[in-house]
Amino acid sequence: MQKILLTLLITFLILTNYVYSQDADVAASDSTWEKGMFFGLNFSNTGLSNWAGGGQNAINVSSLLNLHANMKKENSSFQNSLELAYGMTKLGKLGLRKSDDRLILVSNYGYKAAKSLEYSALLDFRTQFTKGFNYDQTDTNTGDYLYISNFMAPAYLNVGIGMSYKPDDYFQLYLSPISNRIIFVLDDTLSDRGAYGVEPGKNIKSELGATMAAQYERDVYENIHFKSRVTVFAPYEHFTTMVVNSETMMTFKINKYMNASFSVEMIYDHNIDVTRDNGTIGPALQLKHVLAIGIGYKI
Repeated sequence: MQKILLTLLITFLILTNYVYSQDADVAASDSTWEKGMFFGLNFSNTGLSNWAGGGQNAINVSSLLNLHANMKKENSSFQNSLELAYGMTKLGKLGLRKSDDRLILVSNYGYKAAKSLEYSALLDFRTQFTKGFNYDQTDTNTGDYLYISNFMAPAYLNVGIGMSYKPDDYFQLYLSPISNRIIFVLDDTLSDRGAYGVEPGKNIKSELGATMAAQYERDVYENIHFKSRVTVFAPYEHFTTMVVNSETMMTFKINKYMNASFSVEMIYDHNIDVTRDNGTIGPALQLKHVLAIGIGYKI
């Protein structure tokens, strides 16, 4: 299974490199390619000594790297974005714990069909970098925190063909009646549990369905950047059971190297069982928000 995934990723990179090489001379003379990068590093520390109000010492470090490369010509467009994020928190005498961990690659190729409409092909790949644990539960065999995730366990690959509506440079809506969502769990411990919707002992689950993806991104003010993306996948086998991923971030530029950001991420996946706030276990809306102030560098 690892060989299959590696082959898919290598093929995608080769095709991307081919497109770059074909347009390299053109890009040097005009501006068909628009490329950029944003890197952010945030740090916070709370230290207490003889503090009557109570509390614990805390250290938090988080990082974010966004890369994009977009090509636009008269009859075609090619948009690529890569988002990498990782964060760690230390609270009191507890060890380091993850606070953020994601790798998201989105690529969309479009060919003009009519004004504001394109035939489109979409690739959306998501996973994480390191192991994840449920710190509210322990493994009955080892006594350690319950191990629940790892790199490529899970990973999600959504590929499809459809149409994109692009009325301007800020908004686009993608609809695909033919999409394949593949769930990877390349970890024997987790696959044996049947984690993330795969059959126990299996490493992959494939679902055919329809996809809707919408994105809005622009500088709403000179020093405020807004980006929001939502993806909805409905498997044909259970069409009303939808998988939703939503990410929204607003970045406030303080000066050349300092910025503040507020992000909200929401996930609903019927394949994922979580411990709900009321103590029951099952699918639920997953919600994460992050307010950060730190160093930011944009190219």
